[in-house]
Formats: sequence, C-alpha cells, structure tokens
Amino acid sequence: MTARHDDTRPALEDDLARAAEAEVLLVALDFDGTLAPFTEDPEDSRALPEAQSALEELLALEHTYVAVVSGRPLRFLRAVVDPAGRMLLSGSHGAELHLDALGEAAADTELQLSPAQQELLGRATALVEAQVARYPGAQLERKPTGAAFHTRTMTDQSLCARAEEEMIGEFERLDGLKITPGQHVVESSVHSATKGEGITAFMRATGADVTLFAGDDVTDENAMRELGPADLGIKVGTGQSVAAHRVGSPAELAAALNRLAGLRRGAPG
Repeated sequence: MTARHDDTRPALEDDLARAAEAEVLLVALDFDGTLAPFTEDPEDSRALPEAQSALEELLALEHTYVAVVSGRPLRFLRAVVDPAGRMLLSGSHGAELHLDALGEAAADTELQLSPAQQELLGRATALVEAQVARYPGAQLERKPTGAAFHTRTMTDQSLCARAEEEMIGEFERLDGLKITPGQHVVESSVHSATKGEGITAFMRATGADVTLFAGDDVTDENAMRELGPADLGIKVGTGQSVAAHRVGSPAELAAALNRLAGLRRGAPG
C-alpha cells in the first residue's frame, strides 16, 4: 500500500462508511499513543474512556473483531487492555499472539527463547540499565523478547536525542539484536517478529473483508504495509506514514472509532 497525498483521496468519513458495511470487519489498533495517551509510567497507561466505549460497542456487533497489536507484553494486554478476553491480542511486536476470541479451538502462541536469545536479552538489558544510570529520569522497560530505553521521563529533555543515539550505538554492538527507534524510546528485541506479522495473522484468522488499522509509531508502519486496497490505515499524530488517513491525537481516533461503531450498528444487514 502506498501513501496518498493528493486532493482526490477519500475522506476519512467516506472510508469509515465503507468499512462499516463490510461483511466481516477487523478493527486492529496499536495501544500506546493510539488508544491511550502516553504516561510517565508505562504501567499507568490506559485507553481513553471514549476509545474504550467504542471498542465495547464494536465488540457487541456481529462479524466484527477487535484486535490490539502492540509492543507491550501479552501479559499486560491481557491484564489491562482486555481482562474480559474478548479481543485478539498481539504482544511483543508480533512475537506473542492471543486468539481465544476466535473460539475454543484457538490458543496462544508459545513464546520460547533459545539459550542464545536468553543470553542476548540479558546483555541488552544490562546495556539499558547502564544507560538509565547515566541519564536521570530515563526508564528501562523489560519485555519478554527485549529491553526498551524510554526518554519521555528524562529530567533534562534537551538530552533525549543524544541519549537515544547513544543507546542505538550500544545496541549495535550486539550481533543479532533487532533495534527499533520510536518516539522517545529505543526498543531492542532478540526476536525478529514485527507488528506486520501480528496483523497478518489476525486478518487470515478472521477472514476479514476489511481491516482498519491505526497506529502512531514507526513500528506500526510494518502493519500499515500489510493492508490491502480495501483496507483502511489511520496514522495518529505526526511523522511519515503509508496510511491513507491521519488524525491528530488518541482523542480524535476515539471519535473516529465511535463514528465507525455508529455507522456499523446502522449498516444494512
């Protein structure tokens, strides 16, 4: 899918109306910066009430699936994002999948790291710990397949770019480590999975006629590129994207999701 930047591209309202009429609809979303505003402590992050309300309404509709495709660990997604177990979940950038919403035959993918991957994960985590010690306020986020260096909470925000560049340089010393810079974060992973693999698995499993995917970060572009001509991509915030549409904030996305739910509730059939 390629970006469309001319005046002939369909308005978001038009594409929402088209998606609402799909026989089988998959609504897949990133979490941080998309459903939920960023917080100083990642563990405090929660979907906006307006977004949560839209997801609940979509989940109540027939032939409609809701998925969250996130870099967060699956344990966080299951405990915080979907404690009722009604959504499809992809955690750790596609390395973990939770498919229970498809029925009793579905199961989680089992994430297993080899001894070499476990050793690499330990070395990557130690590098982040050292970097956090050098920059007050920075944070380490431990994940099943990697370690992330967060700068959003750094005491001196003027040093964020330098700290992130240094972190990338430290990570590059480790062979076999996947490095993904983001917004105020540098992520590392010993697993090669991407969000594109997560959304592809959900598209195939649900047989969706139309898939809507929304995300805010560079890691979400892997999922955007898996969308087909009939699908709908929405970029949240600034930055380059192949998505056909853009909204300015999680609040604006929540409004679009509520609009989609209302349109689908009233769609013929």
